[in-house]
Amino acid sequence: MMVMSGNMLGELYFPTGKAKETAQQVLEVDKPMACNVSWNCTNCCRYCFIPYTKKGEIRLPKHNPRDLVFNQLSNGLKPEGVFLSFATDPFIDINKQKSAELIHLLTIAKNIRVATLSKVGLIDADIYKFKVRNGMTIVSDNEEFRKKFEPNASSINHRIQSLKIASNVGCYTWVSLEPFPTPKIFEQNIEELLSKIDFVDFIIFGKWNYDARANDKIFYSESVNKFNKYCSEVGIRHFVKSDTLKFIEVNK
Repeated sequence: MMVMSGNMLGELYFPTGKAKETAQQVLEVDKPMACNVSWNCTNCCRYCFIPYTKKGEIRLPKHNPRDLVFNQLSNGLKPEGVFLSFATDPFIDINKQKSAELIHLLTIAKNIRVATLSKVGLIDADIYKFKVRNGMTIVSDNEEFRKKFEPNASSINHRIQSLKIASNVGCYTWVSLEPFPTPKIFEQNIEELLSKIDFVDFIIFGKWNYDARANDKIFYSESVNKFNKYCSEVGIRHFVKSDTLKFIEVNK
């Protein structure tokens, strides 16, 4: 799990571990940075990797993230790319305006590539279409799953349609297919899900964590094979998280 010290909230920092791997793959840079415009999230997902904080209690930085990052850039910091974000959803209501201001600074003023990951929205201005990699977490196409595991997130259809609209006007779009549930958690067909998001530019796949029901090497081995085969045939850039490959003992 990524640990973030208090003075990093609202500032650019170098993610580590699985977070770094995700940012590298989405942004296609060697040394990505990230920024959390707040800490925690109102989506209240049951599989969240921040289990030690009461869901929905948002901690804000002491100053506007746009101002904090501007100071870092003014002092010589030159990010290759910036990921928003690992400790919150950048487009929940309390974050949306701050995220938009930060994205504008990074992309328009400083020409820095940005990637976003959300379950509720995307940056909607056309001026960002070539500078922002718009991502959504979609690990199921079933609303019953969403209601049970992502109670306050937007509907699955809303997420897919938002990505499709962005893609149709030339924006870069991607999907986080992580954490993907095993049948003991929620049974579904990965190929049917992939067929609904096969217009995106990139998909990243990872296993379900923090749950004994996810200890199913055979299922994940089969899912990874189906995922790689489908994406290769359709022509989607794709990546399987290294911890998932290690779990199923598959060589990269």
